[in-house]
Order: sequence, then C-alpha cells, then structure tokens
Amino acid sequence: MPQAAFALTLLMVMSATALAVTSARAQNDPFHIVLAGDSTVTDHAGWGTGFSGSFRDHVTVTNLAKGGRSSKSFRDEGWWQQVLDAEPDYVVIQFGHNDIPGKGPERETDAATTFRENLARYVDEARDVGATPILVTSLERRRWTDDGQWARETLAEYAEATRAVAGEKDVTLIDLHAQSIDVYKSLGPEAVKDLSPIEDDGKVDETHLNDWGGKLIGNMVADMLRREIDAFDEAWDWRGNAFPDVREGKERERPLTHGPKETPTPKGESTLVVDPDATEDSGAFRTVQAALLAVPDNNADRTFIDIKPGIYFGPIIVGREKQNVTFRGHGTDETILTYALNVKAPLSDSQGYFLNGCGVTVLGDGFHAENLTFRNTSGDYGQAMALRTQAERVVVKDCHLLGWQDTLYTHSGRAYFENCHIEGRVDFIYGGAAAVFKDCVIKSKRGGYVTASRAPEEQPFGLVFMDCELVSDDGVPTFLGRPWRPFAAVAYLNCAMGGHIRPEGWDNWRNPDNEKTARYSEYRSTGPGAAPDARVAWSRQLTDDEAAAYTVENILGGDDGWDPRAR
Repeated sequence: MPQAAFALTLLMVMSATALAVTSARAQNDPFHIVLAGDSTVTDHAGWGTGFSGSFRDHVTVTNLAKGGRSSKSFRDEGWWQQVLDAEPDYVVIQFGHNDIPGKGPERETDAATTFRENLARYVDEARDVGATPILVTSLERRRWTDDGQWARETLAEYAEATRAVAGEKDVTLIDLHAQSIDVYKSLGPEAVKDLSPIEDDGKVDETHLNDWGGKLIGNMVADMLRREIDAFDEAWDWRGNAFPDVREGKERERPLTHGPKETPTPKGESTLVVDPDATEDSGAFRTVQAALLAVPDNNADRTFIDIKPGIYFGPIIVGREKQNVTFRGHGTDETILTYALNVKAPLSDSQGYFLNGCGVTVLGDGFHAENLTFRNTSGDYGQAMALRTQAERVVVKDCHLLGWQDTLYTHSGRAYFENCHIEGRVDFIYGGAAAVFKDCVIKSKRGGYVTASRAPEEQPFGLVFMDCELVSDDGVPTFLGRPWRPFAAVAYLNCAMGGHIRPEGWDNWRNPDNEKTARYSEYRSTGPGAAPDARVAWSRQLTDDEAAAYTVENILGGDDGWDPRAR
C-alpha cells in the first residue's frame, strides 16, 4: 500500500474509533436539568421528585420551583436569575396556576399577552446562557361537579398560550395539561383523590400532589420528555421511583374474569345510544359503562350500542354476563375509547387487581366492535392495555388500537381482527388466545417486539397474521415476537414487512430452552423486512401444504363452527 494511502487509512480508522468513543461517552455524559415553576412542580407538593427519580445517576436535577409564584413574580423575586446561575443544560418551565386573575397585581398575568411575553423571555434567556428550554403546560386542577362530572378546566387559556409560545419559538413542549386531564378522567372523581394531599380539616387538596401523585405525574412528564429528546431517553430509568405495590390490600380473587358462564337465551335485539351530551329525558346514556349496565344479561340476541362522536374514558368492562354486545362507532377519529393509566396506577374500588391498567376489558362472549378507536395514552413505561379480550367469538373491524406496551391483550378465547390499525412498542399484541389478524396495519414505535404469545401446548394456533402490513415511522429495529410462554405460537402469512424488522426475526426472551418449543413461522413474507435465509434457525418457513392449514375456519372454527366473517 502506498505510504500516503496507508496514512489516510490510518487516519480514517483513528477518526472512526474516536467518534465511536465520543458517541459512547456522550450517552453517559452527565447533564444538569433545572426545574422552574410553581408549587405543582416542587418536590414537596408537585411532580418534582417523581421527575428526578426517573433518571440514572449521571443526570442531576435541581428543583428551583417555588410555591405561590407566577411567571411574573418568579422573575421579580430573583428566582429566575438563580436558574440561570445554576448553569443548566436544560431548563424545564411550567407556570400558570398563580398567573390567573384574582392572584393580585404582583402575580397575575394575561394569558394572551403578558404571560406569553414572560414565557418567550424565559426561552430567550435560557438559550442565551447555552441551556435548552423546555415548556410544560400547567398541571390541571382536579375538580368535579356534585353529580360526578368533570368541571370546566381552570387553566386552559394558559395552557394554550404555552403551546403557542412553544410553536413560535420552536421549543420542545410537554402538554401536561391535556395529559393530566386524561389521567384524572381515567381515575374518576373518587379514585383521583388517591393523588391528592388531605388537609388538616379533612378537605381534599385539588391542586397539589401527594407522594403517590408526584411519582405518577413526574414519571409521566419524564416519559413524555424522553420521547422528544434522545438524551433523556438514554438516561431514562423509571424504576428509580419505587412505586408502591398497587396490589397490596386488593382482592386477589378473580370473580369478574373467571368461573362458569350462563347459557344465553333470547331476550330480543335492541339498540342503545351513548352520547356525551345526552340529557335525562333523551333516553341516551352519557357513558359507555352506563349503557352496558342496561344491556340484558345473558342475551342470545344482539345488543347494539351506538356510541356517538366523542372521547369516552375507561375503565370500561364488558362483563361476562353481557353477551353478544356490539360497539358501533362513527369513525376512528370520531369515537374514541381512551384510558391514561398503566398497571402501576391506583386501583379504584370498582376494579379488580387483574384488570388494572386496561382501558376496555371484554369478558362477555360474542363481542363486536367497529369504526372506533381503543387507546391507552399512559406512555412508554409499564403495561398499558387499550383493549383486553377474554371471551369467545370476538370480532373487531375497522378499528384503531393505540398504545405503547401491551396495547392489545388477547388473553384467551377466540378473536378476529380485520382492517384494523394496531400500534405499540413492546409486546403490543400478546396473550394466549387464538386470534386472526386480517388485512391489518401493524405499526411498531421505537423498536421492541410485535408479539408475545403464551399459547398453551395443546392449542394448535396462536396469533396469526394474514395479508398484513408491518410498518414503522422511525425504522428502529424490531423483533417479530418473543415467547411469553414456552409454546408460543405466531405465524405471518403473505405479510409485507418493513425494513425495521430485524433479519433474525425472533427473540428467545433470554431463554434458549424456548427455542425448542416456540412455534414461530412465516409464509411468503415480502418487503425489505422479509429475510427467510437470515431468520433464526428455530423458526420455520411454511411449505405450501403447511400454509394451506392456516385458514380462518381451522384457526377459529372450534367446536361450534364459528365463522367471524358471517355476520
């Protein structure tokens, strides 16, 4: 090799090595976050401790939030200068509670003018000292009407002003205002008190957070932030918050989910209507759960529940006695069944231990759903189900199922999904059911695993995907599945696989013994993610004869000859 070429090659190798070392070091480089805001950001009455507990040791969080301060008084009293003097790498800013009218001239601001000006100035000055500003919309207060309805938001104008400044200044925004409302509505007026301090006179503090509430909300803020900034994602460690065990003191029996079912008898077909604006004399219901209570028990005839456009909060439970129920929506963008809690969230008295973290739970046989969205907005930490099916003859068509970890739990029974959009990250389609997914879009977010089957050994089929499309916006490498139990069964037939699918395809869940029992197969996969020659040796490429056995009739027919396409 000529000397000049050798020198150039050596320089390239050295540069690449240096870059690799620098990149590795950058992932663990210490950085400093400073929190600025009012009492709902502090450690003792807000989400500060929960936030700081969400990161590894190389991240330092200094909480300079002060109770009773507004975007105006925080600066006037010199607290903002302390933030700048702390030499932060990131400044997380949340105000609004003490800016509202009635707080006095030394604190109050106008949402449309002076409040926005204050936030914009904070952003500019943070950048002037080399820090990255992050804006957070105000944590909403937890207020309900006497009849248990959510009251009007008290900080909506200030939240909207914060969103506007973030857009104008190109600043990372964490919309805590919207997400906190989703959490409160998911908990309901009684269970939400679990997040609240109790004052000396026994009154519930509807503004601040107790230790549990601070951990829940702080974790949520950190999770939303790590989805926006890579450095926060690399430093993420939600287990550092040591959540209390929500199971302690809860009933461990499972009367809701187990036991014999009654044989249904004809009671007549009917249609019920759910409308968020329903009045007492309209004959409609304001919640899905209220409509379910009116469904005749163990009815062999179908009950249709027409769910008008709106956002409806879980938990929603289709009981074992509520058989042959159909949820009819008005489009996936119009009818949304949502939930904002994962398995770590407090349990209300109406929920059994085995149903926490789930937006909609289906226990009644013969359930159908069409033209709506099931979602869980809890975030990318902890199991958070949008839909759990634990029933026979479930049909879900033209629906969206949205979440992160464990989006769809096909616990047991038989289920058929057609023309659905299902998205998540870790094990987001999982369970022990025999389930067919026909013409569905399966979207992976930030890598992970598409499936986690726990099909029993005696069950010939598990999760079967037919003519589906596997996609990803970010291209992060993703596994087709991993075995939750030894005899996991997953098959992909005639599916188009995006380039995010790993060439090896399958993971053994850190247990080589699973490779002897797991039943993983494909047939005629296409697209850049199709790599039959590179798949793990313990998976199979089906022959034509073997693939011919994968029909809806064979997979789901059972002893009753059920055909989900005959409706």
